[in-house]
Amino acid sequence: MNNIKKLNFDDLKLLNIFISQEEQFNNFFNLGWNFQNIENHFKKENNLSFGYFYKNILCGILIGETIPNNNNLDLEIHIMFISSSFRRKNFGSNILNHIQTNKNLTNISQIYLEVAENNLKAIKFYEKNNFVFFKIRPNYYNDKTNIINARCYLKQI
Repeated sequence: MNNIKKLNFDDLKLLNIFISQEEQFNNFFNLGWNFQNIENHFKKENNLSFGYFYKNILCGILIGETIPNNNNLDLEIHIMFISSSFRRKNFGSNILNHIQTNKNLTNISQIYLEVAENNLKAIKFYEKNNFVFFKIRPNYYNDKTNIINARCYLKQI
C-alpha cells in the first residue's frame, strides 16, 4: 500500500535512517544539507515536507517550506529525493500530485524550486510534471568541486 504523509519534527529519526541508507543523498550533503540543517529546517513553523511510504517503508521525501503570497502560500521545494530502488515508479509525481490534490488543505497556489543545470534527470522530471522554467541563478550551487548555475522552475496549482 502506498501512502503520502506530512513529515514533522517527530519523523526526524525515521528520516535520518532513510537518508543514511541512501548513498546518492550525498549529493545534497555536498550542497550543505546535512542532518543538522535538516533538523533545523524541521523546527521551522513553515516546514512543509512529505514522505512517500510503500508497504510502510519510507522510500521518498520532499522537504520544503511555505512562503506567504497574498491570501495563499507558495511552496519552495528544497529537496526531492526518491530512493534509487523506487525510481521510475511515479512516486515523485505522486507526491507532487498529492500537494495539488490537497491544495485546499495546504493553501498552496504555486510551487518553486531550483535545480542544478547539470542535473538533467531532475530537469526532465520537473518539466514532465508541468514545471515551467523562468530564470537562471548564476553560480548558485557549489558542490566542493564545481560551481553550477541553478535553473529556477515554477508550477501553478
